[in-house]
Amino acid sequence: MNKHILFRVGEQNYAISIAETDRVVHIENYTIVPDVSSYIIGMQDIEGTIVPMIDLSERFFKQRLENFDQTDTVVVKWKEEKIGLTVNEVLAVEDFNEDQISTKEATGEKKDGVSTSYISAFVQTKDGIVPILDPHALFSADQAEEMQALLAINHIQS
Repeated sequence: MNKHILFRVGEQNYAISIAETDRVVHIENYTIVPDVSSYIIGMQDIEGTIVPMIDLSERFFKQRLENFDQTDTVVVKWKEEKIGLTVNEVLAVEDFNEDQISTKEATGEKKDGVSTSYISAFVQTKDGIVPILDPHALFSADQAEEMQALLAINHIQS
C-alpha cells in the first residue's frame, strides 16, 4: 500500500506521496515578496522555518486562488528544503495498491508545449484518474533557481 494525500487544484484532483510531505497548514501571517513569479504567494514561518508558499492553481492554470482563508497548504519536501503548495482543498489521505498506480516514462520533454515532467504516475480512483505529482520536478530550471534564491535567505542568521 502507498499512502498519498489527495487534493484539489481548480477542478482537477491530484495526489502526492505522503513520504514527500511534511504537514498540512493554513496560510496566515505570510510576507509578500516583491518581484517574484506570480505563483509565489510569499513566505511564511512554519515552526521556525521560513517556507515559500506556492499558489498551485496559478502555477498550473494561471488562475490565482482568491481567498487564502478557504485553502489548504501542503508542505512538501523539495530539493532537501520545504515549500508550501497552496491548493483549493485537501480531500483525504488514501492508500493505493500498486496495481492502481500506472507509471509513465520519464521523458522530461514538453508535449505540445506543455511540460508534464512533474507528473510521476497516475492512479485510478473511484472518481477517475488522478495525476501523482513529483514535488522535486514542479519547476523549470529558471523557476528552481528563483526558489533556491528565496530559500537561501532562510539560511542567513541574524
